[in-house]
Amino acid sequence: MTVIVIGAGFAGLAAADALATAGTDVVVLEARDRVGGRVRSEQLPNGAVIEYGAEFFEADHDVLCGLCGRFGLDIVPRGMRYSEREPRGVATTAEAVRAAAERARAAVAERSGEPTSVRDLLASLDDLDPAAREAVTARVEVSSAYDAGGIDARVLTHFGASYDGPESDRIVAGNAAVAHGLHAALGERVQLETPAEAVAWDAHGVRVRTEGGVVEGTAAIVAVPAAVLKTMRFEPALPDAKRAALQRLPIASAAKLFVPLRAVPEAPSATLSVPERYWAWTALGADGRVAPVVCCFAGSAAALRHLEVEDGPDTWLASLAAMRPELALERDGAILSTWHDRYAGGAYGVQSPDAEPGDDAALVERVGPLVFCGEHTAGGHAGLMEGALRSGLRAADAVGSRA
Repeated sequence: MTVIVIGAGFAGLAAADALATAGTDVVVLEARDRVGGRVRSEQLPNGAVIEYGAEFFEADHDVLCGLCGRFGLDIVPRGMRYSEREPRGVATTAEAVRAAAERARAAVAERSGEPTSVRDLLASLDDLDPAAREAVTARVEVSSAYDAGGIDARVLTHFGASYDGPESDRIVAGNAAVAHGLHAALGERVQLETPAEAVAWDAHGVRVRTEGGVVEGTAAIVAVPAAVLKTMRFEPALPDAKRAALQRLPIASAAKLFVPLRAVPEAPSATLSVPERYWAWTALGADGRVAPVVCCFAGSAAALRHLEVEDGPDTWLASLAAMRPELALERDGAILSTWHDRYAGGAYGVQSPDAEPGDDAALVERVGPLVFCGEHTAGGHAGLMEGALRSGLRAADAVGSRA
């Protein structure tokens, strides 16, 4: 049995590693010149490690933490919480925002799962302080990286509960070290710079056309981002239900900005620009001191337009300097990153109020010899590195059960 894995992000690498460990013949086709997909790390000249893509994880993300143990990757505390962000740009407080988020969380439960958007649900709560409502809206839009009118209100259940989350951790070598460890274990099974141009399938197997020729296998695991999957060519086409579920899945728009610091702050910090829909944080490095860099994350297409991301970092830098005047920014060293390239197509999937009841199952559903994985198929772990890894293991199990 030969299994073709299309995509060497976290999902594809996890699937290939599980199959190879079980003795299955595997070939991994990766379009980029590196592994990791939407996870990429870099060490700056001042020693700080930045994450161009996926960054935060939690201590109960067992698969990710287990791989760190397997590859000898140290995990250290950041000294700050992903969940706690001081709201700026509106007349409210962190305590008022926390209370508003809890009120919204209760309102979701009262509706018993009735589909509605974050914007509509928050607008229906007349007892919310307007400034706190706007801050909750901003928090959800930033983290979901989408307009609140297109986000299912049920995400407020998570955000309402997350304001008292645990201290965040970091992988000292960077998150991409997990992908590099899996790549090293797979060795020559991984073929870089080999994009899949078309996937032909039937009852007898799979044929993936690449620029260099055709790769044949008994089955294939399709581990590409949802935005790429939407336009990927299959022969014959995927079933209508799967294609419809994919088209109903919104894709987040996000960007990150990293700015080295000339002076190291005394303590970690996290602030949310409510009007401009981004947050900025400083965190501890591996040595227990604050790393000399401030990291920012902007979410939603409107936020990226407002910050003029397509034109470079200047507008965002000016905003950051105004919001965080206490930071000594090294503007010349600023790095801007987005997920909007041809091999990602955007950030991650968004939970939409327009989704139909069978969409989650349709995204996961097997099609003949084709098995699908990726963070967009991970249910409660969607949008996370842990979700991608778990989906890859699920796909490997599904292929193995067919053998």
